[in-house]
Amino acid sequence: MRQNKTVEQANFDNILDFGTTLSKLRKNVDPELVRTRETRRDRNGNIQTVEYVEWHTVADILDESAPNWEHSVKDIRRIGDIMTVTVAITIDGVTREGIGTGIAQSETGIKKAEHDALKRAAVKFGIARELYKREFESIENEPVTADAVTEGFPADPIAASLSDLVTAKQLGMIRAIGRESGIDTEGECSLLLKCSVAELSKRAASSFIDHLQKAQKHPAAAMPPLRRAG
Repeated sequence: MRQNKTVEQANFDNILDFGTTLSKLRKNVDPELVRTRETRRDRNGNIQTVEYVEWHTVADILDESAPNWEHSVKDIRRIGDIMTVTVAITIDGVTREGIGTGIAQSETGIKKAEHDALKRAAVKFGIARELYKREFESIENEPVTADAVTEGFPADPIAASLSDLVTAKQLGMIRAIGRESGIDTEGECSLLLKCSVAELSKRAASSFIDHLQKAQKHPAAAMPPLRRAG
């Protein structure tokens, strides 16, 4: 009986410790550690920016607030020209995962994928969550264009999971259409769906391909005018 109480007490103490750790991790990041970068242009041509923290800043926060944290790479997968990496972070026996993407042909791109995955896993413990929240709120406040709705795009074009991500074949088709027609497919996707081509779900990618093919056949009928490469 005494041993059972000891085990129960240990479990209770672990829960308390984890709760305390979460409270520390969820504190707002020091503004001096926050960086800003340009991301895209909105429908009015205004440059949009996003605030973020570097991966090493996230690691420093983990070292300080949860020194027993561990991380591991759970999956590395290539989808066309895109590399996806899944990273898991474990704190006090609790594991949360994040997925990052980068350019497959570049070592820098692969490292970026791992670093992004680390940050996204950390966000699930509360680190820099306010920055991600602001980013998503800014996207949600700028609704998908009426043209996207009428063309049958899903309400949320971003893949919800790795298995739902745009396929290599779809990426190849999108790039081929872009080369043949001179359409800036990344710019068009950003303008129409508020995300990058590599973030599309399979369904959204299929609708986007249909959109590009229609515009390729009838460029004069495209509304609004398509973004052209170069």
